[in-house]
Amino acid sequence: MSKNSKDDIDSFLQAIKGVRPLQQDRVNLFEQKPKSRLHISKADKGLNPQHSLQSISDEIPEQTADSWFHHGLQKKMQRKIRMGQLAIDDVLDLHGSRLQQAQRELDQFVQQALQQRAKMLLIIHGQGYRSQGTAVLRPMVQHWLSQQPMVLAYCPAQIRDGGIGASYVYLKNLS
Repeated sequence: MSKNSKDDIDSFLQAIKGVRPLQQDRVNLFEQKPKSRLHISKADKGLNPQHSLQSISDEIPEQTADSWFHHGLQKKMQRKIRMGQLAIDDVLDLHGSRLQQAQRELDQFVQQALQQRAKMLLIIHGQGYRSQGTAVLRPMVQHWLSQQPMVLAYCPAQIRDGGIGASYVYLKNLS
């Protein structure tokens, strides 16, 4: 071995000193992480009256649509929402919540999202396997979303985000 190649090896080893090998060398291209949790300041507590949300009725119909898209929403955007290709701005997990508590959390969550100008939400409501009889939270969430003027679309999430136990929600732009 020549002196130059030995010097090259020594300088290379010096340059990579302190470098650790990767634990995993694969990247999940489909993994989505919420941008950040939405925070509401005390000054923003009241929602603008023109963007008010309708309250949730106590009567939940037996048949609710699994998905709904506003008629003005382009087909390409509908496909992106259905396929989960849009970045999720925030997530709400309602697992294990009672109906009244879930209604309050859902209302507050959507109000905060509107104030923070979030567009794409993921609401995890579960599939209703542990409910007595039929699912309670999923139909309540779908029914409430169908009544809201600020919701442009909702549909079941992709398997990676919870499947039929979660819903993608796409909100209007308030700017």
